[in-house]
Amino acid sequence: MNKCNLLRKRLSEPGIILSPGVYDCLSAKIAERTGFEVVFTSGFGISGSVLGYPDYGLLTATEMLNTSGNISKSVDIPLIADIDTVYGNLSTSYAPLKTL
Repeated sequence: MNKCNLLRKRLSEPGIILSPGVYDCLSAKIAERTGFEVVFTSGFGISGSVLGYPDYGLLTATEMLNTSGNISKSVDIPLIADIDTVYGNLSTSYAPLKTL
């Protein structure tokens, strides 16, 4: 059964689905080996792990999709990816964040 169907099946069953937040392939593999059925990633998790900054739209949609795709390919369980940031932020460098 593919991951999409696994997630649909699990969502149709009663009970809570515990889904830890992951931000790279290693954290996803650890969650899978620990017994979780689903993992979740977000723009904040990926941005924080890659850049060390919150999700201010500094990563491109391509970077987010590539990272999420790599995470998904690294495990045999479904990945829910929350990558809804509005890309194309006017900021072209990380310098403005240093004032925060």
